[in-house]
Amino acid sequence: MIKKTARNANNNYNTNLASEYFIMSILCRTGKDAYLSLGNKKGVDIIVKTNLGAICIVEVKGVNKRNDWLITNSGTLTTGPNLIYALVCYNGKIDDLGSSPDFWFIPSLKLAENTEHKIAKNGKTVYISNKYVRENYDDYKNSIKYLEEYLNAF
Repeated sequence: MIKKTARNANNNYNTNLASEYFIMSILCRTGKDAYLSLGNKKGVDIIVKTNLGAICIVEVKGVNKRNDWLITNSGTLTTGPNLIYALVCYNGKIDDLGSSPDFWFIPSLKLAENTEHKIAKNGKTVYISNKYVRENYDDYKNSIKYLEEYLNAF
């Protein structure tokens, strides 16, 4: 007998997929030249063309509750001058279509210098603290200001 897994937004795959489409919606609504990468094992979530034609990579990480964001299983926080993390938190209301999630667009280099990221006991899984982001990145919350700055500079 084949066991069916319940499909709902509370599993990680659906939360991440919903987060990618949510961020893509923001980028489209604000007139950005953005491209969503599709597939299960992709290396890049979204590519955004800057105003001068360069490429910005947006790595989307989503959580349903106020859990820490799982960033990677490589053992290090991935950074780069053209890498921006879009962190999405549904605050436990992912299935409430009337509520909007919180989001932050934070350059990876900024996160690396000024964020509490943790590496799990396995030495590979890297997390970013949801609490720390909420307490220290208020200017980035629900804003594309810093993404706009980057897109205008390159």
